[in-house]
Amino acid sequence: MTTNNLITLVEALWESGILPALLILAIGWASARFARNRRLVELLKIASRAVQYAEVTFDGGQTQKAQAIKQLNDTLLRQGIGHWFTAKQIDDAIETAVKTMKEAEK
Repeated sequence: MTTNNLITLVEALWESGILPALLILAIGWASARFARNRRLVELLKIASRAVQYAEVTFDGGQTQKAQAIKQLNDTLLRQGIGHWFTAKQIDDAIETAVKTMKEAEK
């Protein structure tokens, strides 16, 4: 395929509306992906603070985890973003925050 044929093909796709539609879909997909990543980063920040709070305030592993989850849920609901995350994502965020904290202590 020569360059002229490629240009002709792209022009035809553009004029038919196929290429603009594909571009809009690609932009929407990329935007959603970056928004999801920002949300998860924010969740991890809040989880880290909740784990630090539970570590200082409560004794015992299960009590600390339950209190960290409660603190995280309360913060998410207070900020109005609690509906963005599943229970599994919240639990995983707590576990990740605990691992990060333990690695930082070493």
